[in-house]
Amino acid sequence: MKLLLTTLNAKYIHSSLALAYLQAVAADGSWETRVREFTINEKNEYIMAEIFREQPDVLAFSVYIWNVGAILEICREYKKVAPQSYIILGGPEVSYNALTVLEENESIDCIIRGEGEESLKEVLESIAGTKSRAAIKGISYRNGPSILDNPDRELIADLAIIPFPYQDQLDSYHKRILYYETSRGCPYNCSYCLSSTIKGVRFFPLQRVKEDLAKLIHAGVEEVKFVDRTFNADERRAREIMEFIISQQGNTRFHCEITAEYLSPEFISFLATVPADLFKFEIGIQSTCPESLAAVRRNSNWTRLRTNIERLQAAANIHLHLDLIAGLPYESFKRFGRSFNDVFSLHPDAIQLGFLKLLKGSQIRVAAREHGYLFQDNPPYQLLANHYLDYNDILQLKQIENLLDRYYNSGKMRFTLDFIVQQIYQGDAFNFLAAFASYWQEQGYFACSHRQEAEYNFLLDFIKSNFVEFQETVNELLKYDYLWNQQSSNLPSQLNRYNPENTSQILYTLIKDRDFVQSNLPPYASRKSNRELRRLLHLEFFKTDLITGIRSSQLVPYLFLYNPRRKKAEELIKVPGTFINSDIN
Repeated sequence: MKLLLTTLNAKYIHSSLALAYLQAVAADGSWETRVREFTINEKNEYIMAEIFREQPDVLAFSVYIWNVGAILEICREYKKVAPQSYIILGGPEVSYNALTVLEENESIDCIIRGEGEESLKEVLESIAGTKSRAAIKGISYRNGPSILDNPDRELIADLAIIPFPYQDQLDSYHKRILYYETSRGCPYNCSYCLSSTIKGVRFFPLQRVKEDLAKLIHAGVEEVKFVDRTFNADERRAREIMEFIISQQGNTRFHCEITAEYLSPEFISFLATVPADLFKFEIGIQSTCPESLAAVRRNSNWTRLRTNIERLQAAANIHLHLDLIAGLPYESFKRFGRSFNDVFSLHPDAIQLGFLKLLKGSQIRVAAREHGYLFQDNPPYQLLANHYLDYNDILQLKQIENLLDRYYNSGKMRFTLDFIVQQIYQGDAFNFLAAFASYWQEQGYFACSHRQEAEYNFLLDFIKSNFVEFQETVNELLKYDYLWNQQSSNLPSQLNRYNPENTSQILYTLIKDRDFVQSNLPPYASRKSNRELRRLLHLEFFKTDLITGIRSSQLVPYLFLYNPRRKKAEELIKVPGTFINSDIN
């Protein structure tokens, strides 16, 4: 008999850890097991056709807020053409209302609630006729005209019984994010999170974790995202795992969700020594309003949290991604702006502006009426309004989120944004983004897509319209940002270029000057040819000294040295003015 495990991921680069676990568990039996992963961007008709070609006896879906609608539709249509198939659903989106899902969807035969590894194995045994369905904990199922709800299954006490999820299929994760967990559960009790419904943290055996990670690293997996809700729940254990990863000397990068507030000084000192770009940390701030955090049972000390993040940043070796949630109790539009500015002032690598989702099974959904929550009836159950934010506030915050991603998280205009926020808006990043979003709305820019070059022009136009005295400086800074982030000799149309006609000749003169190359580009002093170096360099003239920020009466030449693999600049070299002037003359 054939089992097909499938789901619809949000993006192609994502993968499903749940399916990998279930395949590993089912592989021990007599079932032919296949995994097929699709995306929500693919048409349901195509997905259904691919499933039909597999001809599974049992079809099992992993269901989440982003795919539940499409999956239910696929199941309804698939059952019409394959009425003999047995369809199973599992995952958080169907675990808290299993009976309702079964009552409303006749195509679904069984729902596995909570952890699915043991339950799926027993359901397959029942289909094969070796186990009674009535004896299986943690499932809701159809039995003729009746719908039955068996008792909950206890959490798996010994996670060591769960096999390594990826077995011999690591090649299929090339250029994709592979998910892995070293623990299940969370030590915290935030009311908006489903992890709060399960008390305590369970850990996979440390030796098992090391063995698994060694397999992933040696297979050359590009990126592993730990799905542990709090990777540093046990700091000593987290450090030992990180030390093991470092010892393997691989090229795999690791993403971890951590709680920075409780990092010990010793752990922070250790983190300052880890190789650059090996680890990414995602840190949930959510809000800096004490009243809001208390209302969602998230105890946090902003002063201590800020201090620890600043210490992490000082080493400049770990990518820091900070999270905010708009829509928490007691946080108005203005007060959220303060939280935003608090986080922005830390200058992290990325800021995620998320919106509260009132998930099925969460405590905040149960208490929604207390704070006047209005939210979407259908997934993702996102906030529409509450006592503190009206719908117009939400729309404004959505626009701010859009520009935050375009202009800050993209990394394309960091130098320019820093100047605008600090010098023009006196550190109030939220006010700047709100004003810029209003400008975008007035111009109709949100209504269509734009080329990257246009986004530079839009920002310059905004400055020209509101702060004309800063337009020349911003023009220069945008030019710098543009050339730093892409190896291109072209510029967006509104950025001023001051290059003399013989710029190419000057560049070749510099390249041929052995003393200049030895002093400023020592790694390239023994290059094979001038042409080789020429491909890595771009010469551009500015009216501002980019190092001091002071406007100059003479043109200031800079060399951009590009990384040949990333196509981004890795070094900026100020060319001696006397040398250039002599060549220009």
